[in-house]
Amino acid sequence: MELLDLLLGSNASRSASLAAMSPVVLMGRGHSGTRVLAWMCVHLGVTLGTSGPHIEGDPDDVRFTNKIKRLAARNLEVTSPARVREPALRRFKAAVSAYYAGLGSPAGMWGWKFPETYLIAPYVARTFPRAKYLHLVRDGRDLAFKTHLTDNPRHRVGRAVLSACNALGLPEHLRAAASWQYQVDRFDAFREQLSASDVLDIRFEDLCTAPRESAERLSAFLGAPMTDACRAYAATGIDTLKLAQYRDQDPRLVDEVERRIGATLRRYRYLA
Repeated sequence: MELLDLLLGSNASRSASLAAMSPVVLMGRGHSGTRVLAWMCVHLGVTLGTSGPHIEGDPDDVRFTNKIKRLAARNLEVTSPARVREPALRRFKAAVSAYYAGLGSPAGMWGWKFPETYLIAPYVARTFPRAKYLHLVRDGRDLAFKTHLTDNPRHRVGRAVLSACNALGLPEHLRAAASWQYQVDRFDAFREQLSASDVLDIRFEDLCTAPRESAERLSAFLGAPMTDACRAYAATGIDTLKLAQYRDQDPRLVDEVERRIGATLRRYRYLA
């Protein structure tokens, strides 16, 4: 039976086919710079389901991304592969199978970048025990002054995240900071269940200040030969003005953010 038939066939056949795959999954809170990492991957030959008009690097398949958002909003209490809910797992496997088929069932490297995947890592791990994770973190002080659906109390995902980290009643900058910390800490706790060789950690700031070296690390991690396209993108496609944007904000607000999320900032060397 052909692979596509397996993917769209019985649950058992689909699960076995997916488990044999090694997708590249980009993990990071929205507005952390995952777009840059996504396009580096694309230039290294990874199929991410995104086209030129989608400059943010998210998949064109909105049915897939909408299903990820729904799963994220309903499964925040699931923190390990052992605790996944079987009905939700079946829905995720069906969604990712359809996404893979929509890519044309590529034989080479494939995966996706969509920020809310950060919140359902246990479902990814349970489905793809051989997945490769690219984990991007950006200074939480920058993220505190950027709005995203995961810190928007009017969005179902944002409301779920903010409720989980007791931040619903906070001012906007502290909601965003708390959402960032919750997501980073959540993934850090989850990753203890993975092999260290399955995760590549990259800071957005390192992408900006050492793009060539970051691209080389990415190439080596993926086992993908470096390309001229990736070198050119690393040299010209990254906006270094995005570094430390929090310095343009009211210092009193920045101080409040640092007090709220200082532990995670220090863990990632953003604070001494």
